[in-house]
Amino acid sequence: MQRKAIYRYIDRYAGIPLLVFLSLLFKRKKRLPVENLKEILVIKFAAIGDVILMVPMLRLLKKHYPEAKITFLCSDINQGMVKRVKYVDEIINYNIHSALSNPVKFFKFLADIRKTTFDLVIDAEQWSRINAILTVFLKKKYTIGFKFEKQYKHSYYDAISIHTKKHHEVENFLSLLGILGITAAGNEKFLEFDLSDDVLKFADEFMRENGLEGKYVVCMQPGSGVNGYAREWKDEYYAILGKRLVSEFENVRILLTGLKSDFERCELIVNAIGKNALNIAGKNNMDKDLAIVKKSNLMICGNTGILHLAASVKTKTIGLHGPNNSVLWGAYDKNAVVVQSDIYCSPCLYLGHDFGCRRPVCMDRITVEDVYRKVLESMQKDNSQAA
Repeated sequence: MQRKAIYRYIDRYAGIPLLVFLSLLFKRKKRLPVENLKEILVIKFAAIGDVILMVPMLRLLKKHYPEAKITFLCSDINQGMVKRVKYVDEIINYNIHSALSNPVKFFKFLADIRKTTFDLVIDAEQWSRINAILTVFLKKKYTIGFKFEKQYKHSYYDAISIHTKKHHEVENFLSLLGILGITAAGNEKFLEFDLSDDVLKFADEFMRENGLEGKYVVCMQPGSGVNGYAREWKDEYYAILGKRLVSEFENVRILLTGLKSDFERCELIVNAIGKNALNIAGKNNMDKDLAIVKKSNLMICGNTGILHLAASVKTKTIGLHGPNNSVLWGAYDKNAVVVQSDIYCSPCLYLGHDFGCRRPVCMDRITVEDVYRKVLESMQKDNSQAA
C-alpha cells in the first residue's frame, strides 16, 4: 500500500512536468490515416472491472478494422481478464509500476516493444501519467487518450477525448473511438463474457449437488480487492441481511463469493447466517465462479469487478455505492439496482484511489433495511415475471 502511494505521488508531481516538457519537444500530428490501420496498441494496466467495461469499445474497434492486429498492453493485475477478450489478437504483459525500481528491465521492455511501429496507440488509462509518458517513446503514427480536468496527462496525445463523470465509463471508453469517426449504436454497447460449455455444465452440476435448483439464489461478495476497503459494506451487515432472508423466505439460498483471501471472512458470515448459506470464496477459478453467478438470481456487492462481471452474464445486481459514483461506475445493465449512500459527500471518488477522507464512513450509512427492501422488490418482480 505504501509503495503504491509513493508511486502515485511520483506519478503526479514528477509525471506532470515531464509530460509538459516532452509535449514541447514533439509536434502533434494533425491527421490520422484511418483508412489503413494495421497495427493498433491499446494500453490499460488496471483493472479487471475496467477491462470488462472496455469490451464494447474493443468489439467495435475490431468490427471497423477486422484486418488490423489489436495488441493490448496490460499488467499482472488485469492480464487474466484481457485473455478472455476475443477481440484482442496479442497481449503484452508488463508491470509498469516496477519501472521506477528496475529501470534496466524497463529499457529492455521498451526496446522489445519498439520493434513494432503502431499505426495507432490508444491510451485508455484514466489517471496514471506513466502511460502517457510511455507513449512518447513508442514507435507510432498517432496517439489517442483522455483529457481530465486538472490532471494534465493529455498534453502529448495527437487527439483527445474529454472524460466526464456524467457518463458511464463504458460510454467514456467508446468516446475514444469517436476520434476515428466511429460511434456505437444502442445495441452495440452491451457487455459480454463468454463462458465455455464445460464451465456452464459445472455450474449446473454445482447447483444440483448443493440443492440450489429451483431456489432463489442470492450471491454476496463482501470483498473489493486490495485497494477496495473504502468500497466495502460491513461483513456483519451481510450476515444480518442473509440471516433475515433465509429466515423469512424458505426458498432463498445464500452464496458467499470472493477470492482465496476472502475465504475466512466469508466463512464467518456463513456461520452467522446459519442454515441455507454456502461459502465458495476461492474454491473455483473465475470462469467457474462466474458460471455459478450466471445461474443465480442476484448478486449483492460493492463497486468492484464482480459487479461488472455479473452484469456481463446478465445476472441482476444490487450495487452498494459509497465513495464511487454509480453513474460512472455502476453496473452497465438496465436491470441493475443502485443503492447510493445518503451522506452529503458521497460520491467523492473520481479517479484512482483518491478518496475524499482517510476513513470513509459512507458505506456504513447504507443500512441492512435499505438493501433488504431492494432484494424484496427484486424477488417480487422476478415472481411477477415468472407468473
